[in-house]
Amino acid sequence: MEQAKRRIRICLICVVTAAVLLGLLYYVMSQRHSVSEENGTLVSSRMAEGGNDGDNGSDFIY
Repeated sequence: MEQAKRRIRICLICVVTAAVLLGLLYYVMSQRHSVSEENGTLVSSRMAEGGNDGDNGSDFIY
């Protein structure tokens, strides 16, 4: 019984370690491909005039 618990514990530790390593690898690989403003994500735009609140020059993130 103790031997089975030990094997399960070792197996779970290996699975968690592999998941962490794969997550770190994914993060590092995604950081190599930096996002530029040309992709259209999180572009900040200033309103030239108008707006709902009457505040000219408000920043909006689309």
